[in-house]
Amino acid sequence: MKIINLFYLTLLLSLSSCALSEDFSPPPDGKTVKVAVVRPVDIDILPMDIIYRSEKCRDKIFTSAGAISSRAGYHLLTVPFKPEAGSDIVSNSVALDGGGRCEWKISNIKLEFEYSYMKKFGSYIQRNIPSDVVFIFDNNAPPRGNGHYEEVHGALIVNKDYFPLIRKSNINEGEYILSIKGQSMLTYRVYNTSEISFIPLVHSDMLVNAFPPEKKGDGYLLIYPNGEKLIDHHFPNSEKTKYEFVKQRARQN
Repeated sequence: MKIINLFYLTLLLSLSSCALSEDFSPPPDGKTVKVAVVRPVDIDILPMDIIYRSEKCRDKIFTSAGAISSRAGYHLLTVPFKPEAGSDIVSNSVALDGGGRCEWKISNIKLEFEYSYMKKFGSYIQRNIPSDVVFIFDNNAPPRGNGHYEEVHGALIVNKDYFPLIRKSNINEGEYILSIKGQSMLTYRVYNTSEISFIPLVHSDMLVNAFPPEKKGDGYLLIYPNGEKLIDHHFPNSEKTKYEFVKQRARQN
C-alpha cells in the first residue's frame, strides 16, 4: 500500500507545472496593497491567507472523467498583521506581484478574526469559529462563497456590525460552538486598490443563542438579547435570521 501511495504522489507532483518552481520573489519596487484592521477589544485578528495564481506555471489536474486538464498554478502565503504604534490598528502590506519564474499574481486575500478567549461566554463552550472577509483581485474563484460579491474601485473601507452567537451542535451532543456573526460570505472584488481598511464593530453584549431542532423538520430556535425567540428553518444560511434586528438594537443602546 505504501508503494502504491508513493507512486500516486510522484505522479501528482509530476503533473504539476509548479511542483519545482515555488520560487516567490516580489520585485522591491512592485505595487502593494495595505490591509489595515481596527482591532476590537477581546478580538484576535488572525494572519491573512493570501493566494497567488500563475498562468505561466499551470497545474495539471484529473477531471471527473479521468482526463487531464489544467488550471492556474496556486501559491498560498500566510502573512501576519503588525500593530501600529499608539493605536488599536494592525496592518501589513501585501505584494500584488509575486514575481519568480512563475510570475505569480495576487488572486485573493482572506482575513479572519475570532474571540481571544471563548470561555468569557461560558466554561461549557468547546469550539471557537472565526469570521472572515474575502477580497478578490482576479477572475479566479474565491476560496469560499457562492460567487456573489460587491465590486469596488479604489480604496476600500469596510465597516460592519458583528455579534456573538453560541450554537448547540446537532451532531456532537452537548457541544457548544462560539462564532462571530454578521453579514455572511462577505466578499469584495477590488480594482485598482492600494489600501483596504476593515473596521469590525463587534457587539459582545448582544449575544444570540441557537438551539437545534428536537425533531427532523423543525427549525433552529434562536433566542435574542431582549428575550425574543424565533424559529428559523434555514439557519445558519438564512436571510430570515434576524441579525439586522440585533444590529438596530445595538445602535439604539
